[in-house]
Amino acid sequence: MTREINKKGIYSALVTPLDKNGEVSYENLAQLVRYEKKSGVEGFYCCGSSGEGLLLSDEERMKVVETVAKEKGDLPLIVHTGAMSSRSSIRLSQHAEKSGAAAVSMIPPIYYKYSQEEIEANYLRVADHIHIGMIVYNIPMFTGVAFTKASPILTDERIIGIKNTSYNLYDLERMKDAYPQKLLFNGFDEIYLSSLSAGATATIGTTMNVCPRIFQKIRTCFEESRIADGQELQARANDFMEALVGTHSLYAATKYCLTQLGVDCGECREPFLPLNDAQKAVSLHALENIMQYEK
Repeated sequence: MTREINKKGIYSALVTPLDKNGEVSYENLAQLVRYEKKSGVEGFYCCGSSGEGLLLSDEERMKVVETVAKEKGDLPLIVHTGAMSSRSSIRLSQHAEKSGAAAVSMIPPIYYKYSQEEIEANYLRVADHIHIGMIVYNIPMFTGVAFTKASPILTDERIIGIKNTSYNLYDLERMKDAYPQKLLFNGFDEIYLSSLSAGATATIGTTMNVCPRIFQKIRTCFEESRIADGQELQARANDFMEALVGTHSLYAATKYCLTQLGVDCGECREPFLPLNDAQKAVSLHALENIMQYEK
C-alpha cells in the first residue's frame, strides 16, 4: 500500500477510445494519455464510468491498464476493477497491481440486491488478494448503494479512500471528520469547489479529460481563500458540464471534444447512441468557450 498517490491531484476519469468498429483503439489511447499529461492532468483513473469499463471485457480492461501504465510516466494510476463477480474483480485487481497501479477502486456489485454485509464482504474479499489500497467508489445514483461514515468497511485500513460521486456533501464532511486519514476524492466535477470545503482534496472527473487547468485554478483559488474567483471559475466549468450533459451523453460528448482537440476517441460502445449533428454543435460551442481557461 505504499505506492504514491497524488493526494491533491486533478485526476482524469479517462475515456476509452474506440475505432469505427467499436473496438478499443489502444494506439489512440496511448496518444490520449500523452496528450493529457501535457494538458495538465495530475493522475489517471481508468476503466470507470467515463471509460465505459462495464462495457469492456476483462481482457480489454487489462489491456487498457497496460497501455495507460506504459504511457503515464510518473503520474499515479488508479484502476477501477468493479465487476459483476468477485472473481472478475480479483483478477482485474491483481492485474492492476502487477501493472503498477497505485490503488484500485470498485463500485459495489450491481443488479442483484445484495445485502450490505455481502457488498462489504466483496470489497474485503478482493482486498485479501492484493497488496495495494482499495478506494470505495460511492456512486449511489448508478448503483443504489450509498456509503457513509457509518459503513463498517471504512474501519478497515486497507480501504484507503472514497471516490465520492454524490451531491451529498454532508456525508462527505462526516466521513472526513470520522476518518481524517482516508483519501477523499470528489467525483462530480460540478461541485469541485464545494467538495474542497467539505473535506475532499483530490478530484476525479470526466471533463478533466478536456480541461484540467480550470480545475487547477479552482484549487488555487480555494487554497488562497479567493472564493469569489473560485466560484466564477466553477460556474464556467459548470457551463461546459451542463452543455455536454445536455447532449444526452456526457461520455460521448467528451469523446467528441477530445477528437476535436486532435485525439480521435471515436464514439461510445453500444447501447450508447452516437451524437447527432445538433449535439455535436452544442459540444463544439462549449469546447470553444472552455478552452480559453486552459491557457
